[in-house]
Amino acid sequence: MAGDIEVKTEKGVLILTLNRVSKKNALDRDMYGVFADAFDKLGRDEALRCMLIKANGDTFCAGNDITFFLNNYSMAAAEPLGRFLNGLIKLTKPLVAAVQGAAIGIGFTLLPHCDLVFATDDIRLSTPFGRFGLVPELGSSQLLTAVIGHRRAMEVFLLGKVVDAKEALACGLVNAIVPIDELHETALNAAQKLAALSAECVYETKRLTRKAPEVLSTHLEDECKTFMRRVKSEETLALFKRFLKR
Repeated sequence: MAGDIEVKTEKGVLILTLNRVSKKNALDRDMYGVFADAFDKLGRDEALRCMLIKANGDTFCAGNDITFFLNNYSMAAAEPLGRFLNGLIKLTKPLVAAVQGAAIGIGFTLLPHCDLVFATDDIRLSTPFGRFGLVPELGSSQLLTAVIGHRRAMEVFLLGKVVDAKEALACGLVNAIVPIDELHETALNAAQKLAALSAECVYETKRLTRKAPEVLSTHLEDECKTFMRRVKSEETLALFKRFLKR
């Protein structure tokens, strides 16, 4: 599919390229639908062994499009975002990301779900949760905290701390920092190496090194309910509208 997300396959790898460059690759309802369909395809197609997420432009992902929050934002199971969440936490095949520039909100909280992450030296990882009166999303209150620790996570979630390339590498958020002109090739090569391995070996290794989906699902349910309550609060809606008027 060409458009805000381009989807193609190459040597056993399902490649999703964020292509909403004019909006800094901010995600909206339709884009979540493309992600959800891709997760479903990856799970059903035995020829596909790995997924790579990358982005065009100078920004990996600016998070959720705020107009999406203001227009019937929903995490219900049948909605695109709900399908995305369910597909992501149940993913049994490896996920690789190639990150450049800013990765904000879900652009950042997606990364702890990835099995390999490659990035450029200009990355800036941050979340706007405290700024908008929100709580962490996408299981990050558990997954990101497990990677960087409670105190760093509180800085990220509440104080808007920006994690640069040096710190991201040091604390294990990324596997390697590579030149921008080598980023996508490096990530694709790694994804294809995973795709060439024994499928059962990769599946079992991912299963053994990850929290069980049912454990994450229980935590995510609590997180999502809290997030939705905050999204619909008068306080947060006012902050969103103030931001859009800048």
